Amino acid sequence: MGMACRVAALLALCRLACAQIYTFEKVPLPEPRSLHTLYAFYVYSHQDAPERTLGQPFVKFHNLMSTISEGADSQKAKSYEGVQLSILPYRSFWTLINPDKFCATDDDVATGKAKVANKLLTQKAAGQADRDVNLYSHTVGFGSSNDQQLPVHSTGVYILVFSNCGDFSSGEVSGSVIVKNSYGFLPGNEYHKMPFYGWLSMVYGSMAMVWMCLSLRYWRELFHIQYCVAAVILLGLVEAFLQWRFFMDWNDSGTRGRLIFVLAILASVVKSIFSYMLVLVASLGWGVTRPYLDQSTILKVQGLSFFYIVLDFVRESALSFRHSHSLSIAFVMLCLLPVALLNGIIFYWIFTALSTLMETLAERKQHEKLVLFQRLWKILVCALSLASFSLLFQLFDLSRSISIRWHYQWFFADGVSHILFCMVLAAIMFLWAPHTNSQRYAYKQVEGVDKDEGTSKAVGGKDVWADEGGLDDEEEDDSFWASTRGGKGPDADVIGVKADAESKA
Repeated sequence: MGMACRVAALLALCRLACAQIYTFEKVPLPEPRSLHTLYAFYVYSHQDAPERTLGQPFVKFHNLMSTISEGADSQKAKSYEGVQLSILPYRSFWTLINPDKFCATDDDVATGKAKVANKLLTQKAAGQADRDVNLYSHTVGFGSSNDQQLPVHSTGVYILVFSNCGDFSSGEVSGSVIVKNSYGFLPGNEYHKMPFYGWLSMVYGSMAMVWMCLSLRYWRELFHIQYCVAAVILLGLVEAFLQWRFFMDWNDSGTRGRLIFVLAILASVVKSIFSYMLVLVASLGWGVTRPYLDQSTILKVQGLSFFYIVLDFVRESALSFRHSHSLSIAFVMLCLLPVALLNGIIFYWIFTALSTLMETLAERKQHEKLVLFQRLWKILVCALSLASFSLLFQLFDLSRSISIRWHYQWFFADGVSHILFCMVLAAIMFLWAPHTNSQRYAYKQVEGVDKDEGTSKAVGGKDVWADEGGLDDEEEDDSFWASTRGGKGPDADVIGVKADAESKA
C-alpha cells in the first residue's frame, strides 16, 4: 500500500484543473485503501495577503456527491463513508501521511489515533485537532451533497488529496473544491503578475506614444528598421494587456480563460521571435547596408522562427502549469532546454553577423554607423549576461522545495525577462529614434545628377550605400560609396572626375 501511495502521489498530478477551483466530473473512485494527490493550491493567510478586500481565505467543498456505478451494491453504498477529499499543507505532507498506513482501522479507534474507522488517518499528536495542523477534510457520500466551507488560517502550499479507505470503489464523484484568497481566486504564486502586467502595459503604452510622436514628426525620414521597432512595441503592448486581462479575469471568476490564455502566450512568443529576428537581420545589414537578404538566409530565418514559436509555446505552457500541477523537474527541464538551445543559436548568429558588420563598417570608415552598432553590441552583451544569470538561478532554484520558492519565483520566471526586454527595447529606440538625419543609417539607392539637364538618374543602374551625412546636395562623404549587388560598383571619385570632364566638354 505504501508503494501504491507514493506512485499515485507522483503520477496523479496530471489532472487538469481551472485555477483555484478543482472540478470533478464523474471521476471514478480511487481503488480501495488508496490515496491520490490531485492539485496544489497556493494560499495567503488573511494577515499575509497582499490585498484583504474579500475577507478571510477559505476552502469550500461544493456540491460533492458520489453516484453508484451500474450493477453495484446500492445498500452498501448508501452508508459508505470511506471516500474523502482533504486539503493539507505540502510542507508537512509526509509528516501527516504515513505512506505505509494512511487508513484508520478499528484498532486505531481503540487506541485513540482516530475517531472513525475506514477514513484518512493522519499522524497528529494526541489532542490535536485537524485545524491545528491545517488539515481540512470532507466526506463524500452517496445520493446527497452538502456544502462545507472552512476558513484557512496559514499561508502555504496545500495539496488536494482524494482518498478511499474502505472496500467499495464502484462509483463516481462529481462536484468541486474551491479555494479563495483574501483578494480573489488567483493562486498566491500568480497574484503579483496581475499588477506587474498592468504596469508593464502602461510602460509599453508610453513607449508607443513616444515612438508615434517621433514618427509623425519625422515621417519623411523613416526606414525599415524603425517600422519594425514600432511593430515590436505594439506586440509588447498587446502581450502585456492580454496577460493583465487574463489574470484579472482569472482572479474574478476562478477559471482560466482558455482563449485569452492562448492569445496571451502567442503574443508573447511572436513578440520574442520577432524582436530576435529584427536584431538578427539588422546585424546582417538589412535596411542598413543592403536592401534585401539572400534567399538562403531568409529560409534559415523562417525555419528558425517556426521552431522557436512551437517550442516556446510549449515552454510557456509548461511554466504556466508547473506550480499548480507540480510538474517534475525533468519535464520542466525538457521544455526549457530546447528553447535555451535555440536562444544560444540565435545569439551566436547575431553576434557573428554583428562582428562581421562592424569590421566592414570599420574598413569603409563609416564611423557613425560603426558607433551605433558598437553600442548595440554592448547592450546585447549586458542583457545576455543578466539573462544567463537569471536562467542559471532558475535552474538552481528548481531543486529547492516549492514551499520555499513559490513566493518569489514569478519574478525570475516572468519579471526579469520582461524588464530586460523593455531595457533593450528602450536602448534600441534611443539608437534608432527618428530624427532629421535618420536616413544616414539607412540603405539608399543613390542617384547621380545630370548637371546639363538638371535631372537625376541611377548611377550605372547599381544600388549603393547612403553616406553618413545623408543625401544632401551640399555634403558628401566619398568613403561611403560602395556597391552592394551585382559585381563591382562604381567608385565615387571616378564618377566625380567623369562628371567634371563631361561638364567641361
